[in-house]
Amino acid sequence: MSTSELMCPKCLNANPEYRLFCCKCGTNLEPRTNLSLRLDEFQCSSDKDALGILESTGILAYLVDQFLVKPRERRQREWLSKHGFSTTRFKGFETLVEECAYTLSLEALPEVYVIESEMPANAFTFGNETAPVIVVDSRLIQAMGPDELRSLLGHEMGHVKSRHMLYHSLANILAEGVGITTSLMGLQYISMAMKLALLAWSRESEFTADRASLISCGDPNQVASMFARLLNPRHRSISDSAWLPQDIATIFESHPNHLERIKAVFLFSKSADYAAIVEKIGKRRLFREAFIPKCRFCNASKPLEALFCPTCGKSQI
Repeated sequence: MSTSELMCPKCLNANPEYRLFCCKCGTNLEPRTNLSLRLDEFQCSSDKDALGILESTGILAYLVDQFLVKPRERRQREWLSKHGFSTTRFKGFETLVEECAYTLSLEALPEVYVIESEMPANAFTFGNETAPVIVVDSRLIQAMGPDELRSLLGHEMGHVKSRHMLYHSLANILAEGVGITTSLMGLQYISMAMKLALLAWSRESEFTADRASLISCGDPNQVASMFARLLNPRHRSISDSAWLPQDIATIFESHPNHLERIKAVFLFSKSADYAAIVEKIGKRRLFREAFIPKCRFCNASKPLEALFCPTCGKSQI
């Protein structure tokens, strides 16, 4: 491996120095430090508490995963392998995927598929913590600008980082009217308790993912614009000058849930917690520029750990 390559700590594949994630296995190539974004820095407390209740069901969660969720996911993956297509079809989209995953400090790059559907345009996530899959309707990629797409991808990756996938899959199964009791070996009294716990949590989980959306794009206006596109992909682009918080009620008055979530995003964008996150991400990007095998000024090769270029002498931070 040359000095201009980065070795993947998981599969030992040699990667070009500009890669954020391993091009073979998708592992994050940046060592974890105290500048890596942690879930507890943006997770809503209500989401954390409700998720803890669901996870405390222990063996029930395991049985649900084995007998209901995994068979459904296998069918989804089989369908995507036949009908989904690569993100490379859309110029720049693959780069946006990597940028958002890097911003949120995901341990590995999720699989991302693009689909063409006759259903309303949408994006969703399924799988588990070790093998998450994000699916995006091609109409959204064509309709949204780069920051709106960062917002969309950040939301889905927020679910990945928050370990939401198992319970989101279960909530979707329940919504479709599939009874748990048919697969859980006679545990006929648990389905209602599980359903109530899911109802208490599913709404709160979206607020956490919305915060990840803001972190990924850096602008609450773009989060609001992304929601507008989801509701109507042909919606006009919303410029910063035309899009003000007080205008939200008019545009989203027929969707009170979205209105509440957007207001929460604007509120979080003004918080000290969000300011600290923005500062941390900025520092991490500076350090990443420093710890590459080439000088960012003269482009000469240098040791990864060198904070000053041995050729031109300039600081790399």
